[in-house]
Amino acid sequence: MTSHEEGRAGSDAPAHQSGPRLLRPYRFSTADLPPAERFDAWREHLRPVADLSPFDDARRLGAVDLAMWDLGTFALCQERNPGAVFERSAKRVRAAQADHWYLFLLKSGRNWTVSQGGAGERVSRGAASQLGLYSLGEACRGEMHDIETLMLFIPRDSFAAEAGHLDRASNTMLASPLGGLLADYLMALERRLPSLREEDLPAIAAATRAMITACLSPSRDGLREAESGMVIGLRERARRIVRARLGDRTLTPAALAQAMGVSRSVLYRLFEPQGGVARYIQHCRLAAASQALSDPNDTRRIHVIAEAFGFPNVQEFSRAFRSQFGFSPSEVRREMMEPGVLDLRRTRPHADAFGRSLRDFLSTTT
Repeated sequence: MTSHEEGRAGSDAPAHQSGPRLLRPYRFSTADLPPAERFDAWREHLRPVADLSPFDDARRLGAVDLAMWDLGTFALCQERNPGAVFERSAKRVRAAQADHWYLFLLKSGRNWTVSQGGAGERVSRGAASQLGLYSLGEACRGEMHDIETLMLFIPRDSFAAEAGHLDRASNTMLASPLGGLLADYLMALERRLPSLREEDLPAIAAATRAMITACLSPSRDGLREAESGMVIGLRERARRIVRARLGDRTLTPAALAQAMGVSRSVLYRLFEPQGGVARYIQHCRLAAASQALSDPNDTRRIHVIAEAFGFPNVQEFSRAFRSQFGFSPSEVRREMMEPGVLDLRRTRPHADAFGRSLRDFLSTTT
C-alpha cells in the first residue's frame, strides 16, 4: 500500500479545457497505510529538514495529512499530525542549505522548540491559536503533540532588508497585536485557497509580502516598502531572469537591466538591500551550485558544476563558495558521503511527491 499523493494544479487537465485554472495542492497522507508503516513514511517525508522520533509505540500512530500550496514566492502548508519528537541538527542545517523562515500557526494541540542560533539558545512554547516564527537555518529540537497547523515558508532572499527584524524574532511566539493581525491574514488566506486561480498568484504574493513586512518589520521604511507593489513586481521579475540564466556568463548587471527594460540606476536601487546586483547574481549561482554538490545523485566533478553555474575558474569558485558558506565545495561533497547524511535528499517512493515539492521550493527560493 502507498500513501495518498496528488500533484500540482491543472497538471492532468484536458488540453481543451478553458477558463481559469484553480490551484490544487501537493498532498501527502498516511491514512491508507497500515498503522505499523505510518511513522516511517512520515519520517522519510520530513527527512530533508528534520529527524523524527515517536513518543511511544509507532505502530499505534494516527494518520498524518499534509497539503502544500505553491504560491510562487511562498508556500503555504496545512498539516495535521499526532505528534513526535523532532530535531534539526547543525549538520543537517548545513547539508540542506535552506535558511528560510516559516510562520507556524498552531490551530490545535501544543508544541515547544529550543533553537541554537546566532542569538544563543531560545525556547518557545506554543498553544492553540498562537503564531510563531522559526528559521530552517537554525538547529533546533522540540516536541509536537496532536497538532493541526498552518505554515508559511518565507524565502530569506525576498526579505533581505527585513532580515535583521526577522532573525531577532525567530523562534518566538508573535503575541503582539500585529502578530495577531498576521495570524488572521493567514487564516483568511487558507479559507480562500480552494477558489484561488493561477492568475491570482502575483497579487497574493504581493499582499502576503506586504503583510509580513508591515507586521514583523513595522518601521516607517518597512511600511512604505510593503505598499510598493511596483518594486515587488520588478524584483520578482529580476529574480526569474537571473534563475533562468544562472549558467550564462554574459549575465551582468548591465545585461540584466537590458533584459528587464530598466535603467542601471533603477536596478541598483532594487537590489541595494541585497548588497548590489552583482552580489545577488553570484549568491544565486553559488546557492544553485551548493544544491548540486549536496545531491548524492549528481556525480559531476566540482569543476564541471562550477562551470555550469557561471564559474569558469574553479579556484575562483572555491574562494567565493567558502566566503559565502564558510566551507569549501569539497567539504560539502565529503559530508554528503558520510553515513547518515547521504539519505538527506532521498525519500522512499511512497513518500516522494510531497517531499520532492518541498525540496524543489526550498532550492528555487533561496
